[in-house]
Amino acid sequence: MATTSEIEVGMAAIAQRLYDQRQVMIKAKANATSASAALAAIPADYAAVISAINAYGTSDAYEAGVKAKLAKMVTEYSALKTVADAVAGANIG
Repeated sequence: MATTSEIEVGMAAIAQRLYDQRQVMIKAKANATSASAALAAIPADYAAVISAINAYGTSDAYEAGVKAKLAKMVTEYSALKTVADAVAGANIG
């Protein structure tokens, strides 16, 4: 059976670990907020490039390849933005 002092030291260690990991999660939330903002800026920051690619046809091999790559990036963007938004919106409490 643990002594009172051992219990108190153990409780303090648990509290410290909880505090430390809450700080990690607060930082993760802040980073996710920054990531979400950076991702949200892509359509405006690269509007000219995106517009040019969207105007491409599919008969030219290069244009078709670039259109396919953009489509894959849009899928990746959407998934990553969803995760960033979820983490940024997490209630750390």
